[in-house]
Amino acid sequence: MEAPSHPSQKAVGIVGALPEEVAMLTQAMEIHSVHTHLGRQFHQGSLAGQPVVAVQGGVGKVRAATTAALLVAHFPLRGIIFTGVAGSLADHLQMGDVVLAHTAIEHDFGTGRPEGFVLGIDFIPELRHPLAEADSALYDLIVAHPERIPLHPLQGRDPIIYQGLVATGDVFVADAELRRQIRERTGALVVEMEGAAVVRVAQEAGIPCLLVRSVSDAGNDADFLSFFQTAALNSAAIVHTVLQSLPQTLL
Repeated sequence: MEAPSHPSQKAVGIVGALPEEVAMLTQAMEIHSVHTHLGRQFHQGSLAGQPVVAVQGGVGKVRAATTAALLVAHFPLRGIIFTGVAGSLADHLQMGDVVLAHTAIEHDFGTGRPEGFVLGIDFIPELRHPLAEADSALYDLIVAHPERIPLHPLQGRDPIIYQGLVATGDVFVADAELRRQIRERTGALVVEMEGAAVVRVAQEAGIPCLLVRSVSDAGNDADFLSFFQTAALNSAAIVHTVLQSLPQTLL
């Protein structure tokens, strides 16, 4: 069964990489229907008074791009929100802090030269800088929102929301030296495995995109499960706030 295509039914697509990240939102949804495309279940319904389509996209850029493309192809969308956790690249970020972005950079897309890895492919003009940037309407909405977003404390402190660049690559960063290299190469605040792919699809579809990434680990070891649940809850809380704040139309 196909999704309705009437313009008034335009929804916000919500994507998360892991089942837990999406379940936090689908459990709060009023689900009208579930559509399956290429093995992915797209939950169509409403959340916080807004029409939404929520889906688990899987881990990594290929899975995320496939999911985002399916969203765009099968559902009339007013924007995409990617929600979930990330590793910190900036020393001032602490567990549970959240980074918001509508731009992301592929830290592993580049050229291997004798002197080392270089971002981008400089002999192809459109690939010189692997930065993806989508329409900022959703991002602008949340960073300008005056009300405090109810985030969950972690390690005895209230999380802080930042705006900045997200680095994306097909590697789980659990090494201090790799973390340093990615930070110096990109200047990003956090590192994850899907954001740039989703932003790229939104950019090409001409719709807004917002990345909501809550810090679950420091990017220097493999233990992110200790803080995963609370970090993911903070990301979901921001999604709720965005939906509650949405005007009838986005620019």
